[in-house]
Amino acid sequence: MLLLQILIVTFVLLANSVSETAAQARFSYSGEYGSAVGTSFSYSGEHFWGPITAFRVWEHPSNFIKALQFQFAGRWSRTYGNQQGKHHEVTLFPGEEITQISGKQATYVFQLIFFTSSKRIFFFGQPAGESFNAVPLEEGNVLAFISGHYNGAGITGIGMHWDHPNLPALKSRT
Repeated sequence: MLLLQILIVTFVLLANSVSETAAQARFSYSGEYGSAVGTSFSYSGEHFWGPITAFRVWEHPSNFIKALQFQFAGRWSRTYGNQQGKHHEVTLFPGEEITQISGKQATYVFQLIFFTSSKRIFFFGQPAGESFNAVPLEEGNVLAFISGHYNGAGITGIGMHWDHPNLPALKSRT
């Protein structure tokens, strides 16, 4: 009887461990790139509105990234950073996802390069500083949201959060 109880407890613990490992493997994080000084920000929470459908980037002319804003399922989120001046806006195609973000960083995030599942590439900022390349750990995952730091001048740090695109919050619009 004791042996049976030990086997049942062992089985339950192993089953819980396997399910937790599977959930952990699905989600990954890349970053934080930059100096990460200033006020922290995160689009966690807004990503539950749905998948990223558009984004805006403000850049200081011939210099660093000033501000970021994302649209989740057609709804614009808060803007983080210094949004003075002109911004660039990208609308993703239906079902298109962000699959990789590369760039350059030092005191600020100087350059961001967005790669999408539709093989489109978008460049913002200037190629100054150290390179970084953010990709999900699990193949097929996509950008769920971004977090980082900013100050009065611009974005000082950025980190990417990746997840599976078929989750209810990240399901592509049709």
